[in-house]
Amino acid sequence: MTVTSDIKDLDQLVVRLERNHKCVLRLSKKMNSYIYEPRNYECFIRLRDLRVSLKELAKDHMQLFNELQHEDYDFKEAVKNVEGLLKRFKKFDRDLAQYVLDTRGDCQ
Repeated sequence: MTVTSDIKDLDQLVVRLERNHKCVLRLSKKMNSYIYEPRNYECFIRLRDLRVSLKELAKDHMQLFNELQHEDYDFKEAVKNVEGLLKRFKKFDRDLAQYVLDTRGDCQ
């Protein structure tokens, strides 16, 4: 790979990360909606854990944005970190979907 292709690929990674971060922010707002209101203690605990996980994910996004702005940041490391954040987001999204399904059944 050449330096220009690395920069182009890095720009694409940043765009993916930005899109993912926007989804995280939207979900953060949605999670304060009455739709996600816990109905019992177990649901309350799961919702709290989801909110903490989402907050950590958003913080890690911002940290990676800051790291990517340094010119000496390793491209392979950047790819690894972005892919890791995307995987964490997918897992979070699955956990949130399961929570929503479970709240309809009162977290049974």
